[in-house]
Amino acid sequence: MTIKQRLYISHILMIIVPVILSIVVSSLTFFLVWHYYWGVDEGAMAKNTEFRVQYATVESLIRKWSGDEGTDKMIKHDVRHFKRTSLSDDIALFVYDGDELVASAGVVKDKKMKDVALREPGEHSYLKDETFLKSFYVNQYKVILVNSNYYNDLYYKDPLWDRDYQATLTWIIGAIVIGVIGVIILTSRYLTRYMLKSITQPLTLLTVGFEEIREGNLRYRIFYREEDEFLSVARDFNGMASQLKQMMDTQKKLEGSRRELIAGISHDLRTPLTSIKAYVEGLELEIANTPEMKAKYYEIIKKKIADLNQIIEQLFLFSKLDTNEFPFNIVKTSNKKLIDDYVTQIAAEYAEKGLTISLSVPDIDVLLAVDSVQFRTVLTNIFENARKYVPHKDKRVTVSYRMEKRYLILSIVDNGPGVAPENLENLFELFYRDDHARSNPSKGNGLGLAISKKIIEGFNGSICAHNQADGGLAIVIVLPIEGGDQ
Repeated sequence: MTIKQRLYISHILMIIVPVILSIVVSSLTFFLVWHYYWGVDEGAMAKNTEFRVQYATVESLIRKWSGDEGTDKMIKHDVRHFKRTSLSDDIALFVYDGDELVASAGVVKDKKMKDVALREPGEHSYLKDETFLKSFYVNQYKVILVNSNYYNDLYYKDPLWDRDYQATLTWIIGAIVIGVIGVIILTSRYLTRYMLKSITQPLTLLTVGFEEIREGNLRYRIFYREEDEFLSVARDFNGMASQLKQMMDTQKKLEGSRRELIAGISHDLRTPLTSIKAYVEGLELEIANTPEMKAKYYEIIKKKIADLNQIIEQLFLFSKLDTNEFPFNIVKTSNKKLIDDYVTQIAAEYAEKGLTISLSVPDIDVLLAVDSVQFRTVLTNIFENARKYVPHKDKRVTVSYRMEKRYLILSIVDNGPGVAPENLENLFELFYRDDHARSNPSKGNGLGLAISKKIIEGFNGSICAHNQADGGLAIVIVLPIEGGDQ
């Protein structure tokens, strides 16, 4: 869940939770009040309704008797009328003058309660089980109204008991309101802490990650599983750390290559320079004291200078190729002219040098976009390596190619011992030479294949090397085909 979604849900909950709790409190309060005032069954409510009607009738009679200074005759008449109009047999009315019963309507089940009411001076209300009794005083008369089947509701309860109930009800409602406020506060606090944690926790992880990177621990990675906005940040951080590590590894590799390059240049320049110095000193000290010896020394010096010049020219060429400043003359040419014709032309020349070059190609003719001169330089470098490094006299190279999709795959395979598998990756590095070649610098300077790789890459192609299963080293060049015939 994203942080945006969490914020959205938390805001909704902060609104919905108080609303729901308010509805619950209101409903509970209504239920309590309803139960207190109106929470009676229909039968009980009907009974109390009847009693209230009779109670109101008695109150009106008392006002009548009080105002008209009622007589026994009037009271008896009114009580008989009350009896005829009584809505319930459970309701009874008694009028006493002192201890003498003046008039009565109905019967009372609990006579003890009536006797207590007669003895107690003043007006009183009595409630016992289902019997409710109310005594009134009017002039010299004491009027007793009894309901023997009374449902205990608020209307006729004792006022003191009513106050306790109201206080209890008020306390309950107050406790509910306080509880609701507490729940709202706790809910808001929990949601706030949850949201803060979902933001501060990944920020802490990022802070720790940056501290690790700053300390040089480029292997450090952030492990974050939540599907939110920070997941992409964590992935970007890990990608950045990975790239930094690759850059540092590349930098270290470049530093190593630079040191090897300097060592290679120093070695390959020092070797001919040492020879030149030795032969010059031989001339100065007149070690070469005959015209033939002097001519030989001069010839060797010129050859060493030519070697130095070749190394410098190749270094200059590699530098241009490496910085993409070399001006390739790219043209579309046929593979027949580019490869077949050139191999056929130089085969005789290399045969004199002890290298047999054979051509084994299919009858296909496609267009290749290359610099013909530089491509032939690549072929020459490969042939020269075969001539120099194949250790036996029967030196042979086979040139073949095939089409694969929109590429021409050119293979040049010699019959030498191949290269140690761990050295194959370094074969196209600048100044790299196999161990036995380095012991004999005159065979090469380690620039040929490095230059060849840069040239082929300039044609949007690739070059690699691998050992053949039956022996020999294979140089494989892949070039894109332009299409069409020459």
